[in-house]
Amino acid sequence: DVAARDYCTEKIQAHEYLDSDAVLRAKVALLASLVRSSKQLLAFTGAGISTSAGIDDYASKAKGASVTAAGRPVVKDWKLAQPTSAHRVLAAMHSAGHLKHWITQNHDSLPQKAGFPQHALNEIHGSLHDPANPVVPYEGTLRDDLFEWMEEWQRKADLTLALGTSLSGFNVDSVAESAARKGGLVIVNLQRTPYDDGCALRLFAKIDRVMEMLAAELAIEPLVKPMDHAFEPSVPTAARVPETDGSDDVLRVPFDREGRPTTEPERMETWDLRVGRRVRLPGGTYAGDVGTIMEKSTDGSYRI
Repeated sequence: DVAARDYCTEKIQAHEYLDSDAVLRAKVALLASLVRSSKQLLAFTGAGISTSAGIDDYASKAKGASVTAAGRPVVKDWKLAQPTSAHRVLAAMHSAGHLKHWITQNHDSLPQKAGFPQHALNEIHGSLHDPANPVVPYEGTLRDDLFEWMEEWQRKADLTLALGTSLSGFNVDSVAESAARKGGLVIVNLQRTPYDDGCALRLFAKIDRVMEMLAAELAIEPLVKPMDHAFEPSVPTAARVPETDGSDDVLRVPFDREGRPTTEPERMETWDLRVGRRVRLPGGTYAGDVGTIMEKSTDGSYRI
């Protein structure tokens, strides 16, 4: 019985609620029909989507008593966390053509680990894994290009699925506010939010369960199973540079020297990501900075 966010003007209490099974089934069936009819579906996620991966939700006050706490893994290093079933279902929804764009407030890169493409993902608050997009502190400023991208999708989205976000005082809350004005806001969250009254549909449930039920309703379950698989990117044969030793780490990419996308082979850059090689950031907050490839982990990730 405390405020979920102490610093907010509107004090939303941290109580958690659960829909009954019958009500939840009816709501998910309705959600599936909304998703099928949507042309520009936007996902908007907060910390609550990653709690079952072992990453704390700052708005959860009763850490041991929360309905999300039981049985979840404990992760000491966010970089080692694995995607939840909700992340995997959202990736599958994109693959199936339902989900067009995803704005995440989190820094954990779990969408990418689930197979969601970077070109449709706005990590508006920064990323622990992207040196060109460092984590934005509470008093910080959002990256201009990402903010403009967010505003673009506020205008384009005809249905916004807000998952695990308390919607309590950040700039990005305008995504939910805009969707509510258009009558296309769906919120899935255990706690109440300031935008509940403006929802087209409001679900009180664990996000993983909702998304697993939604996958069944949309008949995309084969795209998300098994839930514990490790995503492996598909690297086109033409991208590999076979004449180079260690060619798995030397790739031709469809970007020019300044980081601009290109389809012209003669303008494409070759990335040498072998350990010890030097790389330069062409854009973002630290554009121009140079780093060294320090290691390649067993899952194929590079540490710079």
